[in-house]
Amino acid sequence: MRKKLISILFFCMLGTVVLYAQQVVKIACVGNSITYGSGIANREKLSYPAQLQAWLGSRYDVKNFGVSGATMLRKGDRPYWNQPEYQAVMNFNPDIIIIKLGTNDSKPQNWKFADEFEKDYTDMIVAFKDLESKPRILLALPVPVFVPDKWGIRDSIVRDRIIPMIKDIAKDTKCSYIDLYTPLLPFKWAFPDDVHPNSLGAAEMVEQIYRSLFQRDKLHSSGYLNTAVLPAPGAECRGALAGWGEGKDWYSEFDEINKIGLDRKVDLVLLGNSVTQGWGGEGRSVLSPVPEIWDSLFKPLNAGNFGISGDRTQNVLWRVLNGEFDKVKPKVVALEIGVNNFQENSAKEIADGIQSIVRALQKKAPSTKIILFGPLPAGINSKDPNRQKYRQVHEIIHGLSNGKNVFYQNMDKKFINPDGSLVEGLMSDDAIHLTAAGYRVWASVLVPEARKLLGK
Repeated sequence: MRKKLISILFFCMLGTVVLYAQQVVKIACVGNSITYGSGIANREKLSYPAQLQAWLGSRYDVKNFGVSGATMLRKGDRPYWNQPEYQAVMNFNPDIIIIKLGTNDSKPQNWKFADEFEKDYTDMIVAFKDLESKPRILLALPVPVFVPDKWGIRDSIVRDRIIPMIKDIAKDTKCSYIDLYTPLLPFKWAFPDDVHPNSLGAAEMVEQIYRSLFQRDKLHSSGYLNTAVLPAPGAECRGALAGWGEGKDWYSEFDEINKIGLDRKVDLVLLGNSVTQGWGGEGRSVLSPVPEIWDSLFKPLNAGNFGISGDRTQNVLWRVLNGEFDKVKPKVVALEIGVNNFQENSAKEIADGIQSIVRALQKKAPSTKIILFGPLPAGINSKDPNRQKYRQVHEIIHGLSNGKNVFYQNMDKKFINPDGSLVEGLMSDDAIHLTAAGYRVWASVLVPEARKLLGK
């Protein structure tokens, strides 16, 4: 009888654990126009809350409650307290709340009530803590203002007055704070109007928020986070500069790629970043220096070009997990990726990112064979940091080749002279992108290998 009772209790507990594991974690993003996504085209997918949703996946429900011009101060010119979004947060009953207010409070007409800032902020925290969900609350420090004064928003007030206050509030209320000021100082280029981030600036915000959510920042002992293996959509918004056409962003390319293979047979997928994108081909409205190569060599192989400019390992990994590989089921994938991670990640981290893509491909399309190029040669000579990183990555990823479904290819002999210099005429001045001649050399390796694996 006792054993039966223990078994019943065990299965009840197990059911509770499973039920809890299946619950969706609700995150409310409280803030001003920066949270709302003002100035970001396609803000529904590229504002910081939308990008955070994509990073976190289906086990989370991230809602954007940003209000342009909102202040924390009750006596400010647009108090968040008085907006419908404030009550909407309460009704949402979230598990986590990220508060990012303070930027608009720095305006003279608002900051004259500075003595009430700490009380108003603390009162909002108390109101949120009283919710039935008893949410975890994170206080986001305002992002930098990249000029002394813009629309009355003053960086000196944000930096020297508001941020210290928020840190004190976090300590007094036993909340964590997220530093969005210091880590974003190098990203002036991502703030077109010096106040609001573009989609790339929002992506930098998301990384800092993600680190704080999971205690992967410098404030915690578990600070390590390899972003190269963290599936994340791209945030590129360069349009014509990326070869996509005016007004297009990363999602327009992802959507375009997802249509390839749904109405025609695709045996070979070319998967990677801008170097792969440069092949052009059917279904892609991108610039290509070698359209004749596609028509003569790739079209007969039923190829599809899945390259997106700017992609890093984490972006390709997200595309594999969220794309149509299980429907397209290519026989062969040629994988070129990694160079866009060089500035941010170590060689080991990049290699781990590439390995994650290989494993994801093998899981989603088990019968697919992979031609593994990794990053193509980079850097003007052996002393160039990009060349050194390239070498280090390849020292690791060549071990992924197994002769069964992963086939490693090294392009050194084709692109690099014995003295370490690049073969003249094959690469652009940046020593990363290929010229038309460089694409012909790459094709001389890629196409025969693809034909062999396709049995053609």
